[in-house]
Amino acid sequence: MPQEPRRQSGQSLVESCIIICLIGVIFAGLYQIARLFAAREIMYHAAARGARAKAVGFNWWMVEKSIRVAAIPNAGRLTVPEFQNRDQALESLAASSRPGALWMQVLGIVPSSLQLRLEMSRIPEYLDSDNHVRGGYILDYQDWDTVVGDHEGGMSVDDSGYGLLRVRTVQDFPLTVPLHRAFYAADTIRIVGESELIDHASLYIQDMGW
Repeated sequence: MPQEPRRQSGQSLVESCIIICLIGVIFAGLYQIARLFAAREIMYHAAARGARAKAVGFNWWMVEKSIRVAAIPNAGRLTVPEFQNRDQALESLAASSRPGALWMQVLGIVPSSLQLRLEMSRIPEYLDSDNHVRGGYILDYQDWDTVVGDHEGGMSVDDSGYGLLRVRTVQDFPLTVPLHRAFYAADTIRIVGESELIDHASLYIQDMGW
């Protein structure tokens, strides 16, 4: 009889561990779903940027660059240029300060991102590149090639007689949250964004298919 309370306490511990693991899996799934909703909005934004570029007469390479830049939040890790996002001042502060004092000092620091500054300086240069190869030497991301755009022109006509330009963006979005296989059998899921604008450029510019 004296061993019965120990057995019950051990069983409660095992049950608690199982419940904690299940809660962790559920939260991981919810986080992945939230990322998918955000990624879908980004793809619609990229399609709108591409449609706007095509509607004013840019060639397809310029449209593709506009789509890719708009889809940077879905593009994964920055690979070109090589960059380590480390703040040496913050590292030295963490090594020399106590946790309480460090917390108070960090609260007074204005947040900044060295990678963001680098990207903002490279994006205009990338948009000015002549082709895909040159652009790849200026700026590139791990999953940027998974973002694909295409367009259709003159497929339908609105009441004013202008043709409608439709741009569609597609990405096989990588599922990187741990334990995603508990909810989905593959490592990627297809996300689609679409946008339509009136094609004014076709009235003045002949599309050479560039």
